[in-house]
Amino acid sequence: MPAPPDHASPPPARAAAAWSDLPSRGLLRATGRDAAAFLDKFTTAAIAPLAPGTGTEGMFADVRGWVIALTAILRTDDGVLIDCDVAVAAPLRDHLEHYHIREAFALVDVSESERGIAVVGPEAAAWLHARVGGRLPAGVLDHAVLACGGIEALVVAVDWFGVPGFVLRVADGDAAALRTWLAAEGLPLATANELDALRIEQRVPWARDIVEKTLPQELDRTARAISFTKGCYLGQETVARIDALGHVNRTLVLVAIEGDEVPPPGTAVSCGGEAVGTLTSSCASPRLGGCGLALVHRRGLEPGVTLTVADRHARIVSPRDPQEA
Repeated sequence: MPAPPDHASPPPARAAAAWSDLPSRGLLRATGRDAAAFLDKFTTAAIAPLAPGTGTEGMFADVRGWVIALTAILRTDDGVLIDCDVAVAAPLRDHLEHYHIREAFALVDVSESERGIAVVGPEAAAWLHARVGGRLPAGVLDHAVLACGGIEALVVAVDWFGVPGFVLRVADGDAAALRTWLAAEGLPLATANELDALRIEQRVPWARDIVEKTLPQELDRTARAISFTKGCYLGQETVARIDALGHVNRTLVLVAIEGDEVPPPGTAVSCGGEAVGTLTSSCASPRLGGCGLALVHRRGLEPGVTLTVADRHARIVSPRDPQEA
């Protein structure tokens, strides 16, 4: 496969720092003394050990073990925040409320009343630190309330876009002022496509990548999002059974595709003329050329196999692939 295109002037989100709206992210707010204990019964992650100001990745599954949502779970002083794709925020709330009987907590979908804005890039931490004062959250999904241009924001450290980054969460009424402040301070705007390419390269699945009947281990987030030492939770039997089996039949992977055109989501990934997966997200990457995420059957992951996407050669990019650097 030809080497990825060489871009002499990478966009600011890759070379320095930039900001971008995150309209695809929703938020559930759980408050009350039983919030953490209740949610712990429905996610693959261990919430109980989290201290306020810290977070973890976690999946919520149905009784069959099929993933409803991959989320960022943030422990706060008064409860828990669940940052998820906006497309699954309401279904996830309905799913959890179905089991809510007498527990002392309230679960509210605040996706429309709060907004997330990303600040990403190799210089994002230095840029933000110089302007907000206070101590920035350092660990992934650590978070703190800081004043950004006089606007109170929940600043969350994330690695969703490969490079160091933060999500600034503010009330909907403050979002315009925050955007104005970021621009006035000279921070460039990253396009939605630029940000999505960074996400895809980092293999971070949004809701569109979690197809029907996806199992937790198929998303290749086990080390980050699944605890095998916590108590019982909905879907645990399936997770434990897969762990005992030692493998899943499909895995979410990053696929690099030969040529300049980017096949759209829904395009088949084939091996020896047989479909072994489907692109769920795709983009033009400065590093890799055309690429995308796909749930690929394990026969398409075997060493030495030849993959095709839209009649073009393709390859699976490993996290440490030298051509990705």
